[in-house]
Amino acid sequence: MKFDLVVVGGGPAGSITALTAKSVYPGKSVCILKDIGDGVIPCAIPYMINTMSDPSQNMVGNKPFENAGIEIVVDKATALNTATNKLTMLSGRELEYERLVLATGSKAFLPPLEGIRQPGVFIITKSLSALTALRERTKSAKNIVILGGGFIGAEFADELSKTHSANVHIVEMMPKLLHLAFDDEFCDAITQELIKCGVQVHTGRRAVSIQGENRVKAVVLDDGTSLPADIVIVGVGGKPNSELAEKAGLMITKKGSIWVNSYMRTSDKNVFAVGDCALKRDFFTREEVPVWLASTATAEARIAGTNIFGIRVLRQIHGTVSAFSTKMGDVCFASTGMTCRTCEMEGFRIITGDATAPDRHPGTLPGALPMKIKLVFADRSGTLLGGQISGGPSVGELINALSIGIQMKLNVRELEMMQIATHPLLSAAPTVHPLINAAHNALAKLRAGRD
Repeated sequence: MKFDLVVVGGGPAGSITALTAKSVYPGKSVCILKDIGDGVIPCAIPYMINTMSDPSQNMVGNKPFENAGIEIVVDKATALNTATNKLTMLSGRELEYERLVLATGSKAFLPPLEGIRQPGVFIITKSLSALTALRERTKSAKNIVILGGGFIGAEFADELSKTHSANVHIVEMMPKLLHLAFDDEFCDAITQELIKCGVQVHTGRRAVSIQGENRVKAVVLDDGTSLPADIVIVGVGGKPNSELAEKAGLMITKKGSIWVNSYMRTSDKNVFAVGDCALKRDFFTREEVPVWLASTATAEARIAGTNIFGIRVLRQIHGTVSAFSTKMGDVCFASTGMTCRTCEMEGFRIITGDATAPDRHPGTLPGALPMKIKLVFADRSGTLLGGQISGGPSVGELINALSIGIQMKLNVRELEMMQIATHPLLSAAPTVHPLINAAHNALAKLRAGRD
């Protein structure tokens, strides 16, 4: 089979690349190759356990591709020959391309623990059948241990705390949950929300073995603590799925990602890469960073899809701003850009500003929650470097405004003078809006010459 464009991978990056390319180049033949026939939306995986009444509600459908005239092939690419522009698949069939996009994603990291391959240990995959099996097992489990306190682990812990009376433990080797995305005060608030939900949190601890014979019975930590476990969920991170590219001779970075330029082109002129498998550069330092987000992946996909057959638009990814959002218990948390911790690690001199106010006005309105905002600015110039927010659902979109502000290189004075829309049922009061007050707080420090 021969196509003008073949996209390997059916996740957010691959899907948006194929749809964008078909929209921009309607006369080109496009094929999307995916090795999981029952793929799911990655960001919503934790919520398949309880929030969704049926796990199939999270399944990725093929209708958008069919409507666009994109051919779908369910098979696995096993070899790539860039000299002949051909892919060999597990079935033995071949796909020939003019342009190829690798959107092979990332794969879960499997820690080298004794007992890690026992029945009852679940590695998070993007398969509906596998996740449905996990959901069923959680219904009868009395003790559940989650390894990894990043977003996926914390969100699973929060979701599992709502299902039944199982004892839920989360184990994280870093000193705080979500340590890489938030500063300490927000990490602590996230931990407290999980504790309120009944989750038992073990930070600064590392699992050394998984005990049991023919089925999981316990997880042993490095301090000797033994946590009873009927099932263990492993969410300790992942690594780029770049083996296909590496075997084909494409350039791979030191951290295992497929090297790409600003237009997502690899070291081969006919091959592009997008999503988790592709190199991510930090917005501020341009260093390689392991930040894998669907939002970043789809932005890369639109760039690749638009420029796949020639540079049409000067659109470049200037680096990831690492914008995150989540919800623990009844509180939403979000972060974008640099935290104080990352600024200290990278040597950035900074000024911070913070403010808190009810997210409705007056604060006595039903459903009002305190909204806390912390902003990070570069010293002297006052350029916005980062922001963290906690509060109600409006946090999810307010962090996007800050993310745009970072990309537009807004400064503290512009944020302080920002004109905003407010409504009693939707937002904080204009007189005490925490975003503006946090900028005002930082500007006062700048004017006073304090850091």
